[in-house]
Amino acid sequence: MGVIKYESRGRIFWQVDETLVMPDGREVRLRKRRIPTKEQAVALVAKARANAFEGRYFERLEKPKLTVAEAWAHYEPINKRDNDSWQTEEGRARQFVRHLGSLKATEISQRHVDEYRTRRLGEKTRRRTAPSSATLDREVELLKRILNYAVACGRLTHNPIAKAKLLRKPNVRRMVVSEEDFQRLHAAADECFKPILAVAYETGMRKREVLDLRWEQLDLKEGVIRLLPQDTKAEDARVVYLTPRALEAVRRIVRRLGIAYVFLNPQTGEPWVDVRRQFVNACKAAGLSGVWFHDLRRSFVTNARRYGVPESVVMRMSGHKTRAVFERYNVVAEEDLRDAVRRIEGARLRQETVKVSQKEPGDTKAPSATAERA
Repeated sequence: MGVIKYESRGRIFWQVDETLVMPDGREVRLRKRRIPTKEQAVALVAKARANAFEGRYFERLEKPKLTVAEAWAHYEPINKRDNDSWQTEEGRARQFVRHLGSLKATEISQRHVDEYRTRRLGEKTRRRTAPSSATLDREVELLKRILNYAVACGRLTHNPIAKAKLLRKPNVRRMVVSEEDFQRLHAAADECFKPILAVAYETGMRKREVLDLRWEQLDLKEGVIRLLPQDTKAEDARVVYLTPRALEAVRRIVRRLGIAYVFLNPQTGEPWVDVRRQFVNACKAAGLSGVWFHDLRRSFVTNARRYGVPESVVMRMSGHKTRAVFERYNVVAEEDLRDAVRRIEGARLRQETVKVSQKEPGDTKAPSATAERA
């Protein structure tokens, strides 16, 4: 024990084999070989003893062996408890656990992140396309978050990928469902699915806000839906007024005694878990391609703005809290630019007409420069 001299391949080295006592009484064995000089070995022991006495660098002496899969296992219950979208997070976690789960968390580096992205881009999503840059960023962000949690809990000394950069590539969809397209989509949908489409298109509510709609949230007499903070993704209470088309669709639903939810799966009698298959079938029957259910929310925002509703009011209706997120849903097309020019010119002509009509009889205009020259 202590500083020991030894020979290897004709060269003299020094090794350290020392037992360090932590402030809480725990003993840790420090071993290090191939130290060039005795002075360096002695200095290493002295520094280690001082650090042990002060309780510093304990993790450096006893390296944690936490794997990525174990880090997620520790974080998963917290994620499920505190995160409304925990199911989505679990799906993302399955991806990096499948590729990186066996690696020690302390060994993860930017290289592993880049290799992970490359492998993921070679895979297919449910839509049979490669994952988008935004999807990869969300998966890496979740990985960084669980490693930060491991640090906060004392299972890691630091987050090795805390400075790993995200791709941050634009991923803004431009799909807007027109009134004509929606009419075709609505007509082609199953009867049980039509009211869901009507409420989503006419209110801009999120898919889960629609599918989880309860009768207690509805006031059919006033034609309004009242969402509490726990009912929304942004945890912000919201009042949603229904258009006559959406209100009529809800009124046609037969309310079952003792059932709290408005929209029920006729096959199970339970609230809808997902409507992806119903939406895809309706799109195929209507001849629409490349349309997502979430595009109905974007369409509501864009159409409401085109109909002249102030943007601040549209944000209140859709539940967007920040301007940046709202802009992702507010699609400005060339036709909007042309319409803006027509409105400006129309306003100018109306203003000139009002000025002419306000002139008193007998008023004459000042001579123009051309007339003076003549």
